[in-house]
Amino acid sequence: MSEHALPNILLNNLSEDSLIKLPPNFYKGAKKYLSNEDIKKVQKAYSVAFYAHEGQERRDGSKYITHPTAVASILLDLRMDPDSICAALMHDVLEDCDINKKNLIQLFGNDVAEIVDGVSKLGKLDITSRLERDANNLQKMMLAISKDARVILVKICDRLHNMRTIEHLPRSKQIIKSKETIELYGPLALRIGMQDIRAELEDLAFKCLHPLRATMLESAINKSSGGRKRIVSKIRKELKRHLKSNGIKEVGVKGREKNIYSIYRKIKSKHKPFSEILDVYGFRILVDSIDECYRALGVIHNYFSPIENRFKDYIAIPKSNGYQALHTSLLALNAFPIEVQIQTRNMSEIASFGIAAHWQYKTQDKNKGSELRATRWLSGLIDLQKQSNNPSEFAQSIKTDLDSNEVYLFSPKGDIYALRKGSTPIDFAYEVHSDLGDSIVGCKVNRSTVPLNIELETGQTVEIITSKSKSEADPDWLNYVVTSKARSYIRARLRKQKISDARKAGKVMLETELKRGGSSLSEYRGSLLKKILDSIGVTSLNKLLTDLGLGKRTGSIIAERFYSGLQIREGIKEPKPVLIVDNKIESVTVRFAKCCLPVYGDIVVAHSDTERGMVIHHARCKQVTPFIKKDSRYMSAIWGENKKDHLYKAKIDVNTEDKVGVLSDLGSVFARSGINIGSVNTKTIDKRFAGFEMQIEVKNKTDLGAIMQKIRAMKITTSCKRNINDK
Repeated sequence: MSEHALPNILLNNLSEDSLIKLPPNFYKGAKKYLSNEDIKKVQKAYSVAFYAHEGQERRDGSKYITHPTAVASILLDLRMDPDSICAALMHDVLEDCDINKKNLIQLFGNDVAEIVDGVSKLGKLDITSRLERDANNLQKMMLAISKDARVILVKICDRLHNMRTIEHLPRSKQIIKSKETIELYGPLALRIGMQDIRAELEDLAFKCLHPLRATMLESAINKSSGGRKRIVSKIRKELKRHLKSNGIKEVGVKGREKNIYSIYRKIKSKHKPFSEILDVYGFRILVDSIDECYRALGVIHNYFSPIENRFKDYIAIPKSNGYQALHTSLLALNAFPIEVQIQTRNMSEIASFGIAAHWQYKTQDKNKGSELRATRWLSGLIDLQKQSNNPSEFAQSIKTDLDSNEVYLFSPKGDIYALRKGSTPIDFAYEVHSDLGDSIVGCKVNRSTVPLNIELETGQTVEIITSKSKSEADPDWLNYVVTSKARSYIRARLRKQKISDARKAGKVMLETELKRGGSSLSEYRGSLLKKILDSIGVTSLNKLLTDLGLGKRTGSIIAERFYSGLQIREGIKEPKPVLIVDNKIESVTVRFAKCCLPVYGDIVVAHSDTERGMVIHHARCKQVTPFIKKDSRYMSAIWGENKKDHLYKAKIDVNTEDKVGVLSDLGSVFARSGINIGSVNTKTIDKRFAGFEMQIEVKNKTDLGAIMQKIRAMKITTSCKRNINDK
């Protein structure tokens, strides 16, 4: 058949006589659980793929159709739904062949077409350096996954077969693909609960990246396997005998082998020798009900010695990927440490198949609860993307979320929340609801008040204290939150706060400029204001004020446009200074420059700073003196009332005789005056004299002058002066 015949066949809906027979083994796997009608649909998909890839070969010389068939076979082993099998068979036809999405919708329906389209788009992305250079691609990938979880299932199975046949690629591509697998596809498989596939992916990638290390580990495991098998067999029989004799009849006990990469990772992260890692024996106990899980736990704890602090209940508190089991560590046969997982058979199935368990043919109802847990992260990706400012920020969030270490916390009502290890009350608040995070002002853990940066631990009950109105986000929160959701919302709030502060600062600037010309912003309304805004090229007054506050426009030039609109222009007057009342200028909260640390009562200048909003400098500060008369963003300012008795930081330089107890004597003077010392830097001037750079807190310039006078009056003092960065 010619390479151009396929589109015509598609238009004719692939007649019965044009369908290609399924390979025998593939048909045998499909026949196990698919209906005849479903098998016909799969056969049609196989035929499309067969004709589409006709003439194409893989690097090993085999026909290309063997690859999608192998991917679909993996999904058959997972007992996936017919749409997933069809999509797996055709996952490369949009990329490599003369077929479009409309053809697939016509033949197989929207679901199959969307899965194929999603997988095809992922195939075009270069995600090797996903967290640095190619964050935009990772963002597209995750959003494609979030629309239909089957996209990532097909993609992971596609990657699994590619890793199984990776020896046919050039070495450079082997390394790239293996790194992708360990850094992205392995953690993704774990995140959606596919433990077995994750283990195989990681082992294949590890063997490719580090063949010598893998060979050495396998050799060491094989050397110890003889003795290990005898011990495992003996312990397994002991466990089974005790469980059956205590009424748990239908019980299965299996030895559990660690995968090679898992052993390697433990050796590296825990800095333990191979022998110590391998000396821990793993077992899985399978029973029929949750009740039998807890009964089995009691039985084995009765016959074997539990190791302290090594019990975890993931049945009562499941992992976020849907995994459930009881974990315990014991000493068996008086000497051997063993790790035991106790599960129902259904839990074991979910642990192996993860999110795929939901899509298994005709089993959706049975595993619905697991699917909801396992897809929670996927469904939150779109919301995460909306809160992110750029692809790099989104990519960093994904990196955070792929970390599988978790803590399990309770709300006061008893609801359970799984968060990343290291989470704080702020992380918890945002996990419960974004509004709760936006209004958090305090927290209680187990009924005791704690700081917002405390690290939460499994089992704690967390109560969030809120204010009626949304509080301002603190930039410092970004230093200790760890979940992507909290980080994204905080960043979004900080951006909004910055824009709000800039808009207020821009209004102050424009009003100041207009007053110089004898005008006022209130005079510009309706069509007049619109005409002026159109001439400037902005859509709204708020946008103009924000641009002014961010330094994107110059106040004097904008004022000229407003003057022209009113067709008046009086002689330029000196603008009235802006008024600082309780550390605010017209409701804009001000910051005090760290370079000069002005205090209440100083002669000061207000600066509309692009990043920080309104910043107050001492008038003699060298950072502002060159610009005061040249830049409209610098405005004269005067102090209003200070009703709240704010404290202001100030720097003073004190030189004294270098004697024992000098610093103590200085400290006592500050203490008697009720003045706090924030920090002290000391330096030796010479053998006789010492210098102290001190940061103190005072209410105003008068208090500062008084304490400096007291310091100068001390016999040990040679000089005391204020440091305001005016040199």
